[in-house]
Amino acid sequence: MLSINILAVYFVFWLIRPINFAKFMPYTPTQAMFLKIVMAIVVGYLLASFFISLTNWILAMPSAVFGK
Repeated sequence: MLSINILAVYFVFWLIRPINFAKFMPYTPTQAMFLKIVMAIVVGYLLASFFISLTNWILAMPSAVFGK
């Protein structure tokens, strides 16, 4: 699960890399860089949690439908 979280954070960071947050925050470019990092961590964690939960639901589906 740790590797899925790390891959998801990297993927989200790769997705938001072209967005120039310094345009939205022209007086604080360092804070804009940290905002990009924090957003990548938060959204990446949510994305990884979604896929982990989805996998668990799919694996639990046969026992829920057919019983044990």
